[in-house]
Amino acid sequence: MRRVILAVTPCIAGSVYFFGWRSFVMVAVSCLAAFVTEYLFCRKRGEPVSEAVFVSAILYALVMPPTVPWHVLVIGIVFAILFAKEVFGGFGRNVFNPALSGRCFVYVCFPVAMTARWAPVAKGPLGALTQWTTAATPDAVTGATPMALMKAGEAVPELADLFLGRIDGTMGVTSALLILIGGIYLFYTKTANRTIVATVIGVYALLNAVFFRLGVPQCGGALVALMGGGYLFGAFFMATDPVTHPVTEPARIVFAVLVAVFTFVIQNFSVFNGGMMFAILLANMFGPIVDYTVKEHRKKKKAAAAGSASP
Repeated sequence: MRRVILAVTPCIAGSVYFFGWRSFVMVAVSCLAAFVTEYLFCRKRGEPVSEAVFVSAILYALVMPPTVPWHVLVIGIVFAILFAKEVFGGFGRNVFNPALSGRCFVYVCFPVAMTARWAPVAKGPLGALTQWTTAATPDAVTGATPMALMKAGEAVPELADLFLGRIDGTMGVTSALLILIGGIYLFYTKTANRTIVATVIGVYALLNAVFFRLGVPQCGGALVALMGGGYLFGAFFMATDPVTHPVTEPARIVFAVLVAVFTFVIQNFSVFNGGMMFAILLANMFGPIVDYTVKEHRKKKKAAAAGSASP
């Protein structure tokens, strides 16, 4: 958990640089609300609050719009800890990714706050380091992110802007560079499951490359797809949640393929822009049954081998 917090630090710094100090306070408020919610349950069970709650709170805050109202931020993380974690019995027992569960809940309940208002990214070498927020005035708020415009048939974002993070979007996942700094650290230290990361990225890149060649207008190519919409953030930090992904290696591959395919379909062919969010939650739902199928197949195979070896 501490490695994940360390790995996500560049994204937190980037959210402040691109959108102002309000982003940092959003992370702090999310952590406080999550801690209080989990503490109330852990006190009843006589257990300490796990460090995992801070990971969920930080990841949740980083995938929120920089302009999101405070009450929406708090409602989402309280829902995440309460209904996606504690009702299942606490740490290590939840089925769905808590951070994405909270974001999905507020995405559906507060669509205007989550999809209609976006703060523009700061300009200049100092970015927004001297600002509370880049959305200080109504005139400074844009109506759609570059990825949403591309999906609607508008211009494809520049690769340099996607790589560095100078695009409008959720506050901590606009920069592929900052995500890769932390993501490669997780990959190298094996904190993030390498099979899931490689499969999620590889299958999604292949799908986008093929459909781009076929001339599908929503697809801007493999690099644009990977660096836009926070896909790399989801691949390194969300899909690899050790509690909610399968434990057997074949099941992990199936899980990762499902994430990539679901994201591709939802992101490009549905009315929703949060493709990765829905994809991981759907894959979380299929994870246990895939694990069960793999284990049962192994049992039958072992029993058959034992039967053929007996005299």
